[in-house]
Amino acid sequence: MVIKLSAGEFSNWVDEFTRTMKGTGRGDAPCGECVGCCTSSKFIHIRPTDKDALNVIPKEVMFQAPGLSEGYYLLGYNDKGHCPLFKAGKCSIYGSRPETCRQYDCRALATTNIRITDESEEITRKANSWEFEFSSDRSIELHSSVKLAGEFLSKYANKFPNGFIPPLSIQVAVMAIRVHSIFLGYTMDSAKENFRALMDAIVHECSSGK
Repeated sequence: MVIKLSAGEFSNWVDEFTRTMKGTGRGDAPCGECVGCCTSSKFIHIRPTDKDALNVIPKEVMFQAPGLSEGYYLLGYNDKGHCPLFKAGKCSIYGSRPETCRQYDCRALATTNIRITDESEEITRKANSWEFEFSSDRSIELHSSVKLAGEFLSKYANKFPNGFIPPLSIQVAVMAIRVHSIFLGYTMDSAKENFRALMDAIVHECSSGK
C-alpha cells in the first residue's frame, strides 16, 4: 500500500519549481527521511556558477565533464552508489549543494504522464506517493498542460532533432514542466494537428537559455 504524501497546491509548486530551474528559487523539496537521490548511483553535474559547492567539494572526487568546456565537472559515487558527500545519513554540504541537487525534485515525476523506467526503487516509490492539491482553476489548468507536455514529448521523441529529448525520465519530466505553458489550451488532438508549430516552440524555448 502506497502512503500518500501532500505535495502542496499544484500551481504554487509549479511556480516555485520554475524559479528553481532558473536559479532563483530555493529548491527545498520536502524530502523528509528519503535520501534516494543521494544513494542511487547518480552523477551530479557541477557548473562554474556553483561557486559555494566548488569551495567545499574536494577536488579529488570530481572530474571534468565529458564534452563540456573547462569548469564543468561531474561528481561520481562510491561502490555503494552513494554520493561521496553523503555522510552520516545526510548531505554533508546541504547549504552549499550544487544547483543540480537543488533542482532535483521527484514531484516532477509525479505530475507528468512520463513512465518512470530508470530510477531507483526508493525514488520511484517516493515519486508515486506524492499527491497534489487542486483547489484553484489555475492549478487544474496548469496540471493539464504539464501532463500534455509530458505525453507529447514522450510520444514524439523521435520527431525532434537527434539528441534533443534527454534520455532520463526525470530530465523529460523537467523539460515538460519547462515548456508546459506552450500547451495551455491544447488537447492531444489539437496538439497533434499543430505538431510542427509546437515542436518549433519547444526547441526555441529549451534553446533560449532562460
